[in-house]
Amino acid sequence: MIEDTVYKIALAGFLHDIGKFAERAEEKRTASGEASGAYYSDKEFLDRNRSLYQPLYKGNYTHKHAVYTAAFLDDMESILPEIFHKGQWGLGDSFVNLAAGHHKPETPLQWIIAIADRVSSGFDRDEFESYNKGIGLRDYRKTRMLTILEGVRTDEKRVDDNLDSYKYRYLLKELSPESVFPVQLPDNKGVEQEYSELFFLFVDALERLIHRQNIPLWFEHFESLFMIYASHIPAATVGRVVPDVSLYDHSKTTSALASALYLYHSENGAMEIERIQDYDEEKFLIVSGDFYGIQNFIFTEGGSTNKAAAKLLRGRSFAVSLISELAADMLCREIGLTSVSVILSAAGKFTIIAPNTQSAKEHIEAVKKQINDWLIKKSYGESSFGISYIEAACSDFTTERFSELWDRLAVKAEMKKYSKIDLNAYGGAIEDYLQEFNSDLHERLCPFCGKRPSSSAVENDRLLGDEKSACRICRDHIYIGANLVKAGRIAVADTDAELYGDKLMEPIFGRYQVSLDVDGKLKDMVGKGDLIKYWDISVSKTGDIAKDITAKFINGYVPVFDESDMHDDRYLAGRQSDKKKEELIDQIREDKDNKTPKTFSHITKKALNLTDRPDKFTGTEALGVLKADVDNLGLIFSCGLRRKSLSRLATLSRQMNSFFSIYLPFSMSKREEFKDIYTVFAGGDDLFLIGPWNRIIEFASFLNDEFRRYVCHNPQVTISAGMSLNKPGEPVKMISDFAEDALEKAKHGGRNAVTLFGETVKWDKFNKLNEINSEILRWQEGKYISNVMLYRFNTFTDLASEERKLRNPELQTSITLEDMECLKWHSAFKYNLARNVGKDLKGQEKEDAVREVEKAAEWFKDYGGAMKIPVWQILYNQRQGRADYVLER
Repeated sequence: MIEDTVYKIALAGFLHDIGKFAERAEEKRTASGEASGAYYSDKEFLDRNRSLYQPLYKGNYTHKHAVYTAAFLDDMESILPEIFHKGQWGLGDSFVNLAAGHHKPETPLQWIIAIADRVSSGFDRDEFESYNKGIGLRDYRKTRMLTILEGVRTDEKRVDDNLDSYKYRYLLKELSPESVFPVQLPDNKGVEQEYSELFFLFVDALERLIHRQNIPLWFEHFESLFMIYASHIPAATVGRVVPDVSLYDHSKTTSALASALYLYHSENGAMEIERIQDYDEEKFLIVSGDFYGIQNFIFTEGGSTNKAAAKLLRGRSFAVSLISELAADMLCREIGLTSVSVILSAAGKFTIIAPNTQSAKEHIEAVKKQINDWLIKKSYGESSFGISYIEAACSDFTTERFSELWDRLAVKAEMKKYSKIDLNAYGGAIEDYLQEFNSDLHERLCPFCGKRPSSSAVENDRLLGDEKSACRICRDHIYIGANLVKAGRIAVADTDAELYGDKLMEPIFGRYQVSLDVDGKLKDMVGKGDLIKYWDISVSKTGDIAKDITAKFINGYVPVFDESDMHDDRYLAGRQSDKKKEELIDQIREDKDNKTPKTFSHITKKALNLTDRPDKFTGTEALGVLKADVDNLGLIFSCGLRRKSLSRLATLSRQMNSFFSIYLPFSMSKREEFKDIYTVFAGGDDLFLIGPWNRIIEFASFLNDEFRRYVCHNPQVTISAGMSLNKPGEPVKMISDFAEDALEKAKHGGRNAVTLFGETVKWDKFNKLNEINSEILRWQEGKYISNVMLYRFNTFTDLASEERKLRNPELQTSITLEDMECLKWHSAFKYNLARNVGKDLKGQEKEDAVREVEKAAEWFKDYGGAMKIPVWQILYNQRQGRADYVLER
C-alpha cells in the first residue's frame, strides 16, 4: 500500500516547475502579435505570494516561475483533484507550499523537493547556488528546446555551448509523430505565440482528464498528458545551461528522486534538514530490470501447427512489453513508490529510483522471486527476469560523476546476466510436469508451443480456430494478438476484480488481470479501486495521441484488411471458379469488418506485382524480415553527452524510443507502400519487422533517411540493419535468426551499414545501388538489355566479387591459376556487351545503348558482390509465377 504522503511528495515534485509553462504563456497574443491580456487576471495573487516562494537576490525577486506554480494550482483548483486543497492529505506542508517552495525551502519536505530538483539537473551544491541567484538570464519566453541528438559526440569534438552553434530546435507543439522531429529555425521566431497556444490546449485537455477521484490512476493519466504537452518545452533557460532537457523529463525525474528521498529519511527517522541536505549519504537504490530470453519467449517453437502464427507473434511481442511494465509496477507498489519512479522503460528493460532502505531491498528480492516463480513455471526456464541494483548518493548524480554512476549500474546489470536463473531455486527437472496433463485431453501438448500441456479451461475456445485445445498462455497470446488491432484501450486490474468480457486465462504473475474488451465496462471498477491501469495503446491515423487517459506506445502497427483488399487480384490468384473467388471476397469482407490482422500468407501475396492481366503477376511470394538497431548506443549514453544528468539521460532515452515506437508505426499506417508491414517490436533503440520482401527493402531506405533526419544528420548517431528473404511457411524462429545474422554482419561491417542478400554495404552505397537498380530498369524499358543480359550481370557480380577478394592481400595467402579464373569476367563482359546489348536497336541508337551499358563494368569493379542488391531485386521482382524454391539469403 502506497501511503498518501508519498503521492503528495511525488505529485509536488512532478508539478514543482509547472509554473514555467504557465509563466511563459502569461500573455496570450493575437496573430498580429498584440497582447490580448494576461492569463492570470488576478495579479494580486502573484504579488501577495511572491515573498513566500521567490528567493531575493540583491533586492530583486528571482525565479518567478515558483510563484506561478502556486498560482497555477490555485487557479486550476476546479479541474484538479479535490484532495490537493485539503489540509488532511498526507503529512506536513500544504500541497501548494510543497510544490512551489523549492527555491525558498523552509521545511524538511520542501527541502526534499529542492534537493531532488537540483540532483535531477546534475547540480552540485555550489552550482545550484549560482543557478538559484538567476545568473545569466535569457529571454525564456523566446527560447526553444534544443535536441540532445544534435550535440551527441563520441569523439573529442563538442558542439559549442553557444546556442547559435545549434541549427535544430523543437517546435512548441504537442507530442505527435510529426512534432518529434526537430527543425531548422531561429530560436525566437513565433515562440511566445506557440507557448500561449500550447498552454491553453493543455489546460483544455486537463479539464477532460478522467479518474480525478482516484489519485493513482489520475497521476498516471496526468503524467501522460504532461508528456504530450511538455516534451518540447525546455526545463531550464538560465546561466550556462544548454536548453536540451525537456520540462516533462525533468519533472518526472525530480518526482522519482523526491519520492525515494522521502521514504529513505522517513524510514530512517532522519527528517532533519541537515540530513536531507547531505550529498554524500547513499540514500538511493538505482534498480535495473531486464527481461531475459525475449527471443525464446517471442519465437518459441516446437508446436505441431503453424496456424495463428502472426497472431501469436504479435501477442507474444506485446506480452513482453506488458510483463516488463507490470514487473516494474509490482516492484514500485511493494516498495511504496508511484509509477513515476520508473524513469526508464523500453524494450523489456526498466530503471527505477528507490530508497536505500532495508525494507526496499527485501521487497526487491521478494518481487524478483515472485516474478521468476511465475515466469520459470510458465516458460520452463527459457525466460526469466533479472533485477539488480546499486547504491548511490546525491553527489553521484552530479555531472562530474554521473557517467561513473551509470557505468556501475551497467556493470551490475551485465554481471547479473551470468546468473540469469537461480539454480538453487530452479535447477533440476521440472517437478510435476507430467502430472499437469489432463487425461481427458489424452495428455496432449499444446499444439502452438509444444511445451505446456493443453488446458481443459480453453478447450474449444473460439480463438483457437481449427485447433480444439491449447495451453492457457498460448490462448492468451492469441487473444492479445487478435484484439490489439481492434481495441485501442487496455485495462489492468486485480485478479479478483470483476472484469467483464474477454480477458486473460492466466493472469500475469498470478496478480494482474488484463482485458482488451473494456469499452463501457469499467465504471464500477474505478469506484471500487480495483482498476490498476487504464492505457490507450493506439496512435490514430491523424497522429493524435490519447489525452483523457494514459498513452502507452507499446503496440506498434499491424496490417489489417481494408476496402482495397477486397478488389486485389493477387488474393484471388489460383482460385479457378467464380464461386471460390466469391467465397474469398466474402471472407475478406468479414475480416475487414472484424479488423482481422493479415496472415503471413496474405502479406506475401502483396509482394507480387500486378500486370495488365488480372490473372497474371510477376515477382516472388516471399516474406522480408528486417532487424535494425542504433549503433553504439551504450557509448552514446556513457560518453556522448556533453553534460550528464539524470534528466538529460531520461530525455535522450525517451526521444530515441519515440522514433521507433511512435513515428515508425504511424508511418507504416499512413504510407500506402508500407501498410502491409508487420511490427513484431519497435521500441527502445531497435526494430523488427516482417512484410512483403520488396516493401521491406524499400522501407530500409526510408528508415535510414528518416533516422538521419531525426538525429539532425549527426554522423555520430547511426543505425544498422539486416534483412533476409523467407518463404511464408518457415518457422518464425528461423526467419528471425536469418535476420539477426544479417544484422550482426552489418554491425561487424563497421556499423552505419545494411546487409541484404548476404552483402554488407554502408548506407550511402546502398542508396547508390538503389539508383543503379533504377537505371537497369530504364535499360530494360528502353530495350537496351534483355533478361539474358540481366542473368549475365548476376554471373559478373559473382566473378567481380571473387576478383576483389583476390586483390585483397588480407584475404589471400597464395593464388592459384584456378583462383585467377574470375579475371575472365572483363573479357566476357565485353563480349556480351557487343552480342546482347540493344539487339533490336540499330545505328546510333545501338551505339548509345552499348556506351550506356558499358558503365556497368565500373559498377562491378566498384561494388563487387554488392551488385547482387540491385540485380537480385530485379530478378525476384520479374520472376513469372509463384516461387516454390528456397530463396537465397
